[in-house]
Amino acid sequence: MTCDAYYGTHSSFSPSPSELDRCARRDIEASTARAYALLGASTTIFGTLNLFFTAWSIKRLGVKPALMIQVFWAAARTTIQMLGLVTGSSTGIMIVQCSQIMTIIGGPNGYVLGLNSYIAEVSGHEGRTGALGRLSGIMMMGSATGFLVGGIVGEHLGILAPFQMAWCSFLLCTLFIFLALPSITPAEKPATASQVSGIKRYFGPLRIFAPQKWTLENGQTSAQFGALTLGIGVYLAILATGYIPTLLQMYSTNEFGFGTGANGRLIFIYSTLRGLFLSLIFPRIISLGRKWLQPVTTTPENSAWEPPAEESRMGDVPTSPSEVEPVDNMDNETNAVNPPQRKSENETYVFDLWYARSSILLDCILTGLATFVTHGWQLYIVAVVLPLGAGTGAASKGTILQMIPSSERVDALSGITLVENLARLSTSAIFGLIFAAFAQLGRSQLTFVCNAGVAFVGFVVLMLSRFPPKNSHRIDE
Repeated sequence: MTCDAYYGTHSSFSPSPSELDRCARRDIEASTARAYALLGASTTIFGTLNLFFTAWSIKRLGVKPALMIQVFWAAARTTIQMLGLVTGSSTGIMIVQCSQIMTIIGGPNGYVLGLNSYIAEVSGHEGRTGALGRLSGIMMMGSATGFLVGGIVGEHLGILAPFQMAWCSFLLCTLFIFLALPSITPAEKPATASQVSGIKRYFGPLRIFAPQKWTLENGQTSAQFGALTLGIGVYLAILATGYIPTLLQMYSTNEFGFGTGANGRLIFIYSTLRGLFLSLIFPRIISLGRKWLQPVTTTPENSAWEPPAEESRMGDVPTSPSEVEPVDNMDNETNAVNPPQRKSENETYVFDLWYARSSILLDCILTGLATFVTHGWQLYIVAVVLPLGAGTGAASKGTILQMIPSSERVDALSGITLVENLARLSTSAIFGLIFAAFAQLGRSQLTFVCNAGVAFVGFVVLMLSRFPPKNSHRIDE
């Protein structure tokens, strides 16, 4: 489209024997880069706002309606983008850019948060971390397949075809949510003096990382920084590993002359194996690790910490994200269900935090070893072994859900997702500059060393994260 816009105001292209690509001009490439950068920036900004909107809609409407809203409006955004592609030129670019505003109402961040919240509600306390990891793995495999199939379809049927496939997928997904997913009946929570209201309620994803005051068993008051250090550790973990797919492609192209096809296979292997690891192996590791560290089932009397007093008084009332405030239930369908009763909701699984530390340390080691790659075929080995360090994000989600009351699950998941988004934005900027600097010196492999260094700092930070002490109670302000 930038190519068409350029020749709309300049003379037509007359190819010479050495210049066969009409779009291979620096002005066009610069214009494309600016448009793409603007698209990426707007996606990040509106995607962050989408997190707050989704968290609000989950609390207000429930998980199922919020999830339907996210997927349906993503389809509506794709419709406008297809209109921009058909229009083409500078007008088409403007239409595509403006379509990103709709990301506030429905977008990837929103439906990922909705899916995580749904999984957190319908899965038992003991299986929640594994379920979150399995969900992350399936989404990663879907993303890898989408890039692969979208590229093939786009090459053979035109650039509009992948958008049409995405549009159909969104609508089918919306219909599936409406017909197949059960509605979770929200449970009303008695109003308390400590309940957060007003504008502060909408900044729950940020408040979740604030230092918390807890009353210890001996009556003393202590400030706990477990959630804060966990959030910083997750940020550093994503900062270290988020650039790996791009780094593998750029390094393989610069050093070993990989083309589009070879790079496509490389990233497909990396993403698919990472998804398979999270889907199939990660939940089993979590289950076996918990049994190894806690072979005897704990009870509220000997668990690591007890929930706040008001949560304990809830008795048999089922938990749901809509407990944060009174809810207007918009799902009166006959298939409405209550989440399963959590018999050990206050049990702490220390292995989840231990796994988060171990996975980022393994990421550090494996990424550092990639520095010694000297042949192109060795990059495929790197793509195979790097997924073995996956799971830091999923284990951290499971950990923070144990650190906070069940009524703040949505805010906790929103907060972790927000941290991950900020880290992904940062890693593209920071490590993009680092790679460019090392490439200019002819030592681009040293970028892997920097990645490993950041991962090690993240490991050190996660070592500082702790669960609240045994038999302590949080002080709600």
